[in-house]
Amino acid sequence: MSIITISRGCYSHGKEIAEHVAAALGYECISREVVLEASRFFNIPETRLTWSIHHAPSLLERIIHPQAHQHYLDCIQAALLEHVKNDNVVYHGGAGHLFLTGIRHVLRVRVIAEMQDRVDLVCKMRKIPRTEAITLIEAEDRQREEWYHSVYKKDISDPRLYDMLLHIGRLTIDDAIELICATAARESFKPTARSMEDLNDRALLSHVKTVLTKLCEADVAVAGGVVTVKVKGQKLRDTGFTRPGMQQRVQTRMQEDLRQEITALVSKIPGVKDLICEIGSPYYA
Repeated sequence: MSIITISRGCYSHGKEIAEHVAAALGYECISREVVLEASRFFNIPETRLTWSIHHAPSLLERIIHPQAHQHYLDCIQAALLEHVKNDNVVYHGGAGHLFLTGIRHVLRVRVIAEMQDRVDLVCKMRKIPRTEAITLIEAEDRQREEWYHSVYKKDISDPRLYDMLLHIGRLTIDDAIELICATAARESFKPTARSMEDLNDRALLSHVKTVLTKLCEADVAVAGGVVTVKVKGQKLRDTGFTRPGMQQRVQTRMQEDLRQEITALVSKIPGVKDLICEIGSPYYA
């Protein structure tokens, strides 16, 4: 069967729908579990990962740590791709449809609801006045819109990001569940040998790129489990005092050390069938 991602506005019944769809299809239903898996595997505090998927980076963060926010998102994406390789999953966490873009057997669903219904739900769950509930919903909606624009340069409400857009109102929660289950069973969203290979390669690619981030800048490609890593030659400072023979030995040693470090990291990743490592020779300038 397929993989289903459910994107939803806050208090729009998306979590409830995801859980019922998973139960009806016999699928696993996941959300926060992916962040926990990413935290354990990549040894990053859960709070940092959670913050990255809910908040756009501030101007100060972009200046001081320009790559940190994207690295955290890459870790979450790698964990999600690894998790859904076994198929039969409903994911209702943040940005699932973006993390799994391009995989044929992913059904991308967006669930929205009327503001009145959302306010009623918040008041009931949080025991707060309606004015406070409206302020809370509007603030969270703005936060999610800003995150999409800042991180992915996309509009969260753009229907082209989804395969189904379900408006809970006249369309009931039960209607939405039935529609999603029926669509997931369609031939268009059934996995094929090719789509499964694409998913496995995407998962491996994401994993390799993530573990190499702190080591070096590298171009990574994966095909059928074969990983190709290409690293450009590093620029070295020429002091004018090093003899040509010594320079050559330094270049060769640096090249080989980097190759060994990459091999040690990548070879431990499950699913790697072979590694092709192309390291450019360091050069003096």
